[in-house]
Amino acid sequence: MSRSGIKTIGITMGDPTGVGPEVIIKALKVKGLAKASRFICIGDAEILRGVPAEIIPIAYRTPGEGALKFLQRGVRMIKDKTLDALVTAPLSKEAVSRYSPGFLGHTEYLARAFKVKKFDMMFIYDRMRLSLVTRHVPLKEVPRLITKRAVLSSIELMQETLQKHFHIARPRIAVLGVNPHAGEGGLLGKEEGAQIIPAIKSARSQGIQANGPFPADTFFCQDRDFDGIVAMYHDQGLAPVKGLYFKDLVNFTAGLPFVRTSPVHGTALDIAGKGLADPSSMIAAIKLACRLA
Repeated sequence: MSRSGIKTIGITMGDPTGVGPEVIIKALKVKGLAKASRFICIGDAEILRGVPAEIIPIAYRTPGEGALKFLQRGVRMIKDKTLDALVTAPLSKEAVSRYSPGFLGHTEYLARAFKVKKFDMMFIYDRMRLSLVTRHVPLKEVPRLITKRAVLSSIELMQETLQKHFHIARPRIAVLGVNPHAGEGGLLGKEEGAQIIPAIKSARSQGIQANGPFPADTFFCQDRDFDGIVAMYHDQGLAPVKGLYFKDLVNFTAGLPFVRTSPVHGTALDIAGKGLADPSSMIAAIKLACRLA
């Protein structure tokens, strides 16, 4: 942050052929979006023409190359402390991987760029904060990845993030099971007893208020007084929270040495350029970045 107290928020354009540019322009035109903040957009100056922010133009030949180059510039600006936070518009993993084989997504790329080993995707709406033990992996791979170490790491990072960024001194954390009915005492799966419950007990021995494992099918149907939720796999956590809060949900990367947020929708190539994209999630992502930076 500058001496004047103004926060500088970088916004990468994402896929040039997606809805990223549209939701950025719409979001930044919202009156009073964020006080005491200035915005720098990184991308295609022609496509972003008219955006009420400084633009850093980047040359590229293909959408995938452009999306990655925008992100790379954002990383450099975070590292040289030009930016206080980074907001990333959606990109296509498939398009970027054609230009840079092995690209898995924003989260993994940023963790590698900053040499971070312990990180999670966290999804935020108001007081609902949810993270995932496993992220972008095939469903058949999930059971072997649900280990005591992995679950405990996610619980610990949730605790650390809630204390550091959200200033909750003693957060209450809910942990979901991975099997139907949280394993039904071992009848419907062994992962709860063998991995998840030991992780919860280990977390509690450290003074973390971890609770569960809760059956995932009913957890979101009831009022729960928890500060954070740890889900076991991608769709288990994201299907319900996107169904409930999609328009205003924000993706926040826990574990990075800076604040990074993004909208939760994808590139939406089918409606790009038609003026139909809803900027609500981008607006929420920008507001959260300004608040936490």
